[in-house]
Amino acid sequence: MPDHSPALTLFHGPPGAGKTTLARRLEADGVGLRISTDDWQDALGVDLTDDDFHERLQRHLYAHALTLLERGVDVILEDGLWMRDERTRTFTDARARGARIHWHVFDVGREELLRRLAERAGARAAGAVPIPPKELDRILELVEPPTPEELAAVDAVTVHR
Repeated sequence: MPDHSPALTLFHGPPGAGKTTLARRLEADGVGLRISTDDWQDALGVDLTDDDFHERLQRHLYAHALTLLERGVDVILEDGLWMRDERTRTFTDARARGARIHWHVFDVGREELLRRLAERAGARAAGAVPIPPKELDRILELVEPPTPEELAAVDAVTVHR
């Protein structure tokens, strides 16, 4: 086991909030190894709207992230963590591996999300899933905001607006 505890950098926010942009910057700055299900799916040539494949791949990449933490590697896990139960499991799994948790919470309004998603679609960014307004609205209904208990359970929180 390394002499320092590994760090797990996590994100909370819907599509278009800025998770990928920040995750890429953090990786370039040496914060950790970035794991992005969307990027892997795109690189494998699998349609980004294939939700079944996405979920299967995400489970495998999550297990890989946990193994990296066990080996002392800092990880940037680029998932949205929309639901409390996902966050609870992720926090518990990270702590079981001795990891510190840095959490980036994105609080971006619907109109700004729509603007960013339209810009991203126009740029045809690699790994970017097209999200029409109706789908964004469905997603926004699913996203559970962090609770004060969750915010207190991590080592560092940064809120992005």
